[in-house]
Order: sequence, then C-alpha cells, then structure tokens
Amino acid sequence: MTNIAAPSETFWTALGAVGAMLALPTALFIGWLGYRAVWPRRRIEWSARVSPLTHTAAHGALTITHGSTTLSNPHVVEVDLSNAGNKDLETAHFNGQPIEITSTADVVAVLNQTSRPTSQRVLPATRHTNVLSLTTATPLHQGQTLTYVILVDGPDPQINLRASASNTHIKRQTRLTPDEIIRMYYSRMSQVVGASAGTGVLYLITLLIFRA
Repeated sequence: MTNIAAPSETFWTALGAVGAMLALPTALFIGWLGYRAVWPRRRIEWSARVSPLTHTAAHGALTITHGSTTLSNPHVVEVDLSNAGNKDLETAHFNGQPIEITSTADVVAVLNQTSRPTSQRVLPATRHTNVLSLTTATPLHQGQTLTYVILVDGPDPQINLRASASNTHIKRQTRLTPDEIIRMYYSRMSQVVGASAGTGVLYLITLLIFRA
C-alpha cells in the first residue's frame, strides 16, 4: 500500500509566496484594463517620406513639368496618418478644424490618397500653396491608416503635421530601414527569451522548495 504524504508546511509557504508574487501583476493588469475602458487613449501617429524626382547632377539637363507648370526641384512625398488609439476619432474631436500637412516647398498636386482598410473613407484632401488640408467630416477609425502621395516643388522639403484634436497625442514616427527592422526583431526576441528564462528559473526554484 502506497502512503501519500500530506503537503509539508514548507510547501504551503512556497505556494503562498508564489501566489503573492503573481497577485500584484494580476491586480495591475486588471486595473490597466479598467483604466483603458474608462479613459480612452486617443493617439495619432504619422510619418513622411520625401523622395527627389531627379538626381542633383541632372537638374540642369532635364525639364520637368506638371500641366503647364515647370518644376525646378520636384519631390514626391508619401505621408501615412494612423489612428493608433483604442477609440475612433470622431468629427467633434477635431473641433471643426482640418488636419493640415504642411510643407516648406510648394504643394503642386495630390497624386494619390488611400485608406487601409479600404472599406473606410479617406479624409478628403484640399491643396493649398504650402498645405494639404484634410477635411475631418468623417471619423478617423481605430486602426485606420490614411496614405497621401503628393508632389511638391522646392529644395529640401520639410514636412510637418498640425491638428486641433482634443485630448489626443500626436506623434511622428520614423520610418525604419530593413536593417533597423531586423535589429528591432532580434531585440524583441531576446526580451521574450529573457522573460521565458526568468519564468523557468522561478519554476525551478519552486520545485526545489517543494522537494525540501
């Protein structure tokens, strides 16, 4: 007949210690979920990539026109604008004001404007001399990304964005190169491996305590 020993006092002490260690992170996580539900996080992230249409050495040998306008230093600018928050940005959040993409070079034309996902509407763009004005007549949905491709004319265009969005954090994102993406991937993987190793060590310590 096999006798099964009752858990020792050391077992219950170790179990209580592990439970105490897990209780605080669990409480913090539940509190964080409640905070996000009550206080929505409004966040706009955007980026701009500027590409010259011609090489510097070719400026004197080429003539580029758009319609009847001769361009002296044309660039193509691709702007991504995303709702990175956890709620839709409604029209009222913009206080009746447009989102404006500004350029130190003249805005010549809007070449393309798209939305991801495609089922959601693009904010209509209106071109001015140094501004692309986006009408906030429809919501910018959670997770939606708008892309605008514009043609500008002028040396070294500097692109910026301004908006009168209430309680909304607006952040410019730097576009990563392929090498930077790879480095970020390995960094995240090392963090995951480190966290897994820490969990394994905690599990091993618990087993050793139980065996004592």
